[in-house]
Amino acid sequence: MENLSIQGLILIQLWVFGLGLVIGSFLNVCIHRIPEGISIVWPASKCAYCSKRIVWYDNIPVLSYLFLRGKCRHCQRKISAQYPIVEFLTGIVFLLLFRSVLMVSSGTTCVYVFFIVFCCLLIVGSFVDLRLHIIPNEITYTGLILAPIASILCVGLHDLSGSLRFFVDSGNQWIASLLASLIGIFVSGGGLIFLCGVFGKLVFRKDAMGFGDVKLMGVIGGFLGWKLAVATFFLAPFFGLLFGLPRLIFKKGNVIPYGPFLSLAAFVCLLFKDFSIKNIDHYLNIYLSIFQLL
Repeated sequence: MENLSIQGLILIQLWVFGLGLVIGSFLNVCIHRIPEGISIVWPASKCAYCSKRIVWYDNIPVLSYLFLRGKCRHCQRKISAQYPIVEFLTGIVFLLLFRSVLMVSSGTTCVYVFFIVFCCLLIVGSFVDLRLHIIPNEITYTGLILAPIASILCVGLHDLSGSLRFFVDSGNQWIASLLASLIGIFVSGGGLIFLCGVFGKLVFRKDAMGFGDVKLMGVIGGFLGWKLAVATFFLAPFFGLLFGLPRLIFKKGNVIPYGPFLSLAAFVCLLFKDFSIKNIDHYLNIYLSIFQLL
């Protein structure tokens, strides 16, 4: 990246953003079809009302929605605003991760690709959760399987300082990376949310956390490692309060899907990876100091 001109960097970032828009269009298909148990490959996209097949020039990400003024070309029924939102959001995610991983942190292409896959899983899971209040197993199980594989193929995926440094110094980086992923999945990822759900049920006498959230947090821990999973765990409630409180005040329902807030917190922690890890290390050192005094 250092040898590229400014014009070259701009063109690459525009290409990355455009690729994100296209992938976002595919994610829309996943969001609608996975909960229904329909193939995400076949048949071709069609209008949800008149069942007319959508031709390619009506399926250009964002632009087609604007050109058609948010309506089907054939029946003139409104097209959900979710389509351009998901497409634009995915483009932004692709671009921000490109800048964060490849330009600022000097990470590898392998790390970038797996983080992109991770964020795509978060986007699909979040929008399904918003619509149906479920996080499909197809999303969480795929993430739980891919995370350990990604940690072996890309040892730069996780922070390997601290207790895992022994494996790094002995030349077994892939073992350290795999352990970081597994610890993230079972302990600081899914484990934290599971305990939170159990505690909430004891206190409020009803389910405070769905098991889909537990598995999603396991996916987050598997891809980001235990430190960023802990940071996500503490950051997500702030987003939940920010967006959920007005909903409760205006009585627009008392069931608030938590998956989108976990996903947003995970993405923020990923973008500010070094800052988040530094703060977790800081508070961990404070906790250990207090524990030693006791």
